[in-house]
Amino acid sequence: MSNQKLLALALDLTRRAPRGVLAPLGPFGAVVARMVDKCRAELAGTPGSYHYNCPLDRAFLRFVGIEAEDLQRFVATGAGDEEIASWIRENSRVKDLDCIRSWSRRFRFNPIVLMLQIDDWMHNRRNKARA
Repeated sequence: MSNQKLLALALDLTRRAPRGVLAPLGPFGAVVARMVDKCRAELAGTPGSYHYNCPLDRAFLRFVGIEAEDLQRFVATGAGDEEIASWIRENSRVKDLDCIRSWSRRFRFNPIVLMLQIDDWMHNRRNKARA
């Protein structure tokens, strides 16, 4: 991948975890920031053990009616977080922000959030020990 903007934004997920599952991105309060980090890392060749378009990503993408490949093509342009949030809002079949917020709130107490937080903590801790 030769897009310098993308490479500058992409995290090296072999060295650190993506943003948490509850990290906000625009009006989206769950899943999206993490999904974008994984997408960028995959495009940059540094996804580590993380996978873009995992079941959690697909749940969000189904909810908004966006294809993973379409989002990935947009992310590949080197778009920043705000641009991506705007693109998702423009291309989403869900236009009601309250509905989007409600979908995101469901994750606050979902057991998968705790599991992902523990997994990310372990990932970061392992990589700190190696450094």
